[in-house]
This record gives sequence, C-alpha cells and structure tokens, in this order.
Amino acid sequence: MNHEELDQVYTSMAQAVTRAGESRAPLFLSILGLSLLSRLPSAQEAKALLDQAEAASLEDGAVANYSACAPTAPTSARPT
Repeated sequence: MNHEELDQVYTSMAQAVTRAGESRAPLFLSILGLSLLSRLPSAQEAKALLDQAEAASLEDGAVANYSACAPTAPTSARPT
C-alpha cells in the first residue's frame, strides 16, 4: 500500500468510526484491530504491532509510524 492508498484507508476508517458513534468507537476499533491482527502469520508479529501502537499512543503528540508503505516479503520468503 502506498502513502496515498494508506491515506484513503485512514479516511474511510475515520468515517466508519464517526458512523459508529463515540460510544461504540472503542468496540469498532477493537473488532477491526483483532480482525486485522488475526491475518498476521504469527502471534509474535501481532504482539510486536500491539507493543508499537501502545508505545506510540502513550507519547505526547503520538504519531503512527507504520511500515505498511514499505512492501515486505511474505514470512515464508524471508531469509533465515
């Protein structure tokens, strides 16, 4: 996903959160997050993303820093 596509997805997500409403936003984000984490090849990778998100959210002026824009090889194709 390139930066423009990521921005489009972010906009769609923000609109969906708005439609869900303030009281249901945490539930929506939890369902979305778990759904996306379940697509990762390992619990270790999911935990690493959880740790990254938690650390970013605890910082003042939190900004997400995702490697989603840098394509990576599937786990099976990565050198060991």
